[in-house]
This record gives sequence, structure tokens and C-alpha cells, in this order.
Amino acid sequence: MNRYLKAVLGIVVLFAIGLVFYFMFSATYGDGLEKTMEESGIQEHGPVYTAPFAYGDDYFAALVAGLIGGGITFGIVYGYLRVARRKRSEAESNETP
Repeated sequence: MNRYLKAVLGIVVLFAIGLVFYFMFSATYGDGLEKTMEESGIQEHGPVYTAPFAYGDDYFAALVAGLIGGGITFGIVYGYLRVARRKRSEAESNETP
């Protein structure tokens, strides 16, 4: 196995193990904003903005919303890259006599 690949795999494994411990300890403590609000005595009010779709009610709805969003993002990026490639090939064909 390549030394570079071993190093990358070692870093990824250490990072994954580190994430487990990070989430294990961070779940019991609030984030900085929550802690500051508790210390200041500020109460959290209703949401500032409500999304037009209810995508977080259950696992299936969140999964479908994620798949649709991922598909839309993929389609936009794919279309953009196709147009960019076409323009680039047209520019290159116009340069060569």
C-alpha cells in the first residue's frame, strides 16, 4: 500500500474516532449561544423564519427532501458544467485555423 494512502487513511480514522468523542461530550453541554442565553436569562422566542415545507417531521420526509435537494443541486451544477464545456470547446475551435 502506498505511504500516502496509509497516512490519509490513518488521519481519516483518527478524525472519525475524534468525532465520536467530540459528539459524546458536546451533546451534554449547550453550544455557546445557548450557554450565553442561559447565563443572561434571555428566553428563546419563536422562530424568525418558518420554512415553506415541513421537511423535518419524520425520517422519511427529511430523506425525501434531502434527495430532492441533492438532485436539484446536482442538476444545476451538471448543467452549468455542460454549458461551460461547450463554450470552452467553441472558443478553442474558433482559435485554431
